[in-house]
Formats: sequence, C-alpha cells, structure tokens
Amino acid sequence: MSTELREIIRRERVPYSDKEKLFIVLGLLLSGRISLGKAAELLGLRVDDFWLLMHKLGVKYSILDEEEVEEELDAYRRIFKSSV
Repeated sequence: MSTELREIIRRERVPYSDKEKLFIVLGLLLSGRISLGKAAELLGLRVDDFWLLMHKLGVKYSILDEEEVEEELDAYRRIFKSSV
C-alpha cells in the first residue's frame, strides 16, 4: 500500500482499531466478493455492530439487488392496495 494511501487512512476518524483491515473488508463487501455476515466475522463484529459502524462511516449498502427491491415494492403495493 502506498504511503499516501496509508496517510489518508490514518487521518480518517474511524471507530475501529485496524483501519486498513476495515477498508479492505469494506471493499470486498461492496464489490460483492463477500457477504455482510462474512465481513462482520472478518472484523470480529456482530452484524448489527457492523451495520452501525457502516452507518457512522456513511457507507450505503443494501443486501437486496435491484430485482429484489422491485419484487419487495410490488409486494408492498399489492398488500396496501388490497387493504384500502
């Protein structure tokens, strides 16, 4: 890793002791190489604590892909349309 990149990581205010490991794991997660559960495991965190950490860092992550989001929205619309 370059000295410049290490300096940027060092300056970040991140509530996790091993920042390099955190950013590597986040990269793997966001690129779809590992699951949310695996990412939390690699960092030694519970999944809910990892979600909170990502929220604090401003990391946006969804466990649903676009097709799954559309399916969920369709189901939501059907349920609430039929209850009116």
